Amino acid sequence: MSRLRLGVDVGGTFTKAVAVQTQPYQLIARALTPTTHRAPEGVARGIVEVLCQLLAHPAVGAERVSLVAHSTTQAVNALLEGDAVPIGIVGMGRGRDVADAARRTRLDDISLAPGKSLRVHSVFVDTTRGFTRENAARAIDSLAALGAQAIVASEAFSVDDPANELLVLDAAAERGLPAVAGHQLSGVYGLEIRTLTAAINASLLPKMLQTAELVEQSLRAAGIVAPLMIMRGDGGLADLATLRRRPILTLLSGPAASLAGALLSGGIADGVFIEVGGTSSNLGVIRGGQPEMRYVRVMEHPTCVRSLDVRVQGIAGGSLARIRGRKIIDVGPRSAHIAGLTYASLENDFGRGELELELIAPKEGDPADYAVVKARDGRRWALTVTCAANALGLVPEGAYAQGSREMAQRGFAALGRALGCSAEQAAQNLLDVAARQVARAVEELSKEYKLRQHAFQLIGGGGGAGALVPIVATRLGVPYRLVEHAEIISSLGDALASVREQAERALSDAAATEELARQVEQAAIRAGAEPSDVQVVIERDQERGIVRAVATGHVALAAPIAHAEIQESDARALAAQTARRAPQDLELVADTGGFWIYRTRGHFLHRAKTLVLDRRGVIRLTTNSKPIVPANPSDLLVQLRKHLAAAPNMLGSSPNVRLLVGTRMLDLASLPGADGMLAAAESVLKRADASDTVVAILE
Repeated sequence: MSRLRLGVDVGGTFTKAVAVQTQPYQLIARALTPTTHRAPEGVARGIVEVLCQLLAHPAVGAERVSLVAHSTTQAVNALLEGDAVPIGIVGMGRGRDVADAARRTRLDDISLAPGKSLRVHSVFVDTTRGFTRENAARAIDSLAALGAQAIVASEAFSVDDPANELLVLDAAAERGLPAVAGHQLSGVYGLEIRTLTAAINASLLPKMLQTAELVEQSLRAAGIVAPLMIMRGDGGLADLATLRRRPILTLLSGPAASLAGALLSGGIADGVFIEVGGTSSNLGVIRGGQPEMRYVRVMEHPTCVRSLDVRVQGIAGGSLARIRGRKIIDVGPRSAHIAGLTYASLENDFGRGELELELIAPKEGDPADYAVVKARDGRRWALTVTCAANALGLVPEGAYAQGSREMAQRGFAALGRALGCSAEQAAQNLLDVAARQVARAVEELSKEYKLRQHAFQLIGGGGGAGALVPIVATRLGVPYRLVEHAEIISSLGDALASVREQAERALSDAAATEELARQVEQAAIRAGAEPSDVQVVIERDQERGIVRAVATGHVALAAPIAHAEIQESDARALAAQTARRAPQDLELVADTGGFWIYRTRGHFLHRAKTLVLDRRGVIRLTTNSKPIVPANPSDLLVQLRKHLAAAPNMLGSSPNVRLLVGTRMLDLASLPGADGMLAAAESVLKRADASDTVVAILE
């Protein structure tokens, strides 16, 4: 009997879950329940409820479950709502760095949402003459006396020597206080940003730990012994051990899940993904088959945590129109869900007589200019973006947003009378206002990431995608498609995602870069990835002066998803789409077992390009450089020596080298000169099997 993966997404309105069979891929069951924001257990209750619904399905037995993964808005909501505990910072420094370290680890209270802030207490310990468990205990006790409920350990240069930070963690554990150390969140120098990131992370620990434990206990009580994993904001899964130490990684967890689900649907090279919910829409860019990333900001505070670059628009499928005089002046940010009303297009019976337009304030303090319709018996319904699309017959057949066109038109007839136009024109006016704002956001993203007009597509997900995405695409003049099962795409993204770990260090030598690769590989394995499946990519960030290692892999003990790894023909099609060539114009020049390397044919209009794709269809590199493709590691080393000696660039320095060995892609640009790159290449290639196909790309 095939194993199942369960995916759960905690949204602002509903908590949705799916059970997915992986061999062959099939959606087995789905479940939905209102998100339990106000329950004593918080959103954990909704997660448990929806999992119980799945387990009650006759095709979903506890013994079949190989993995449970969920995404949640809990971390970001806790910050937005100020639901974060006071934290205490144990700052440390030594020698000439004492004064500077004391200043950089002493933070003011951290502003969160308007009127909300994170309370911060600090002590500083000069570690010049050493640091003991007793020192750590005294520092923590003083912070606890001030009201700190979670501890941060932050010392200058702890990324090189974390011993003192670890002593603080041990002392906090002895006192039952959750704690985090700066070196656990980033290996990059920058004491102040590391301390700030750790402080925000620590403030989330108690609430996130409670949720994780409640969900884990409920799974065990239901007889599920499979791993429980959490969606990270960068689109990968993390185990509970990671969550307990670094809950900040789950910021933007929900949007990450939907984008992960869209990418797993396949066939996306360049595009803008729009997840359309009930109250807001999330926009993210996909280039070369992978999502764009950035460092997370919590309000105005920068952190050293990377996540998907997601932009939020306050317009979605349930957004209400705002009326002034005889004109629609805006759409949103309030929605039918906020107003507690049903969509007009989802109603079956309005009763007799015409509906009347009424202007309401959805929440106390809102302006009373939001348009709803009312029947003679006093019942009210919302006129939403989804209703407008249904009234005009613009929702694609079979889309989740499809409703009654007749009922939607009756609702917009009331709005039309108030505006002095037809029902169809009133619906069109509402859609125009909504689409204009979302289209503007798409245009800004496409310009920022240099997506050429007409060369990308819109990809729609979320329950309201069928209502909003087609009209936005029409306005922009670009193609679109809705992903399969758009309304549960986040839950599918949870169920089908892979383990992901990453680490960053300042640019250094070959040994340090190699150690960083081993570090993330082992971290991914500890987090539950199958050792033989882990892929490691080393990349440089010259602007920040760092080297970054990213490891991904399927979850161990859980069957890999049949369509998660693509076929060579699919990879060729993606590469051709990216290069804007026909698939037959690409030559497969090498297959390392982890990557396909393609080369296009050059002519007078287009230079030849090399494209590197991994087994999941992610385009890892596009360059004009020609790859060196020998048959084995020893031959490659000989070729590298010749090329690096004979091919200096115009500034007299050696070209950059990217080395592809099995499932690893190593960027050697961070290393000093040709000698440094050769030393790193030799170290890596000596460990490769003599029969392996290995590739080098010089840029």
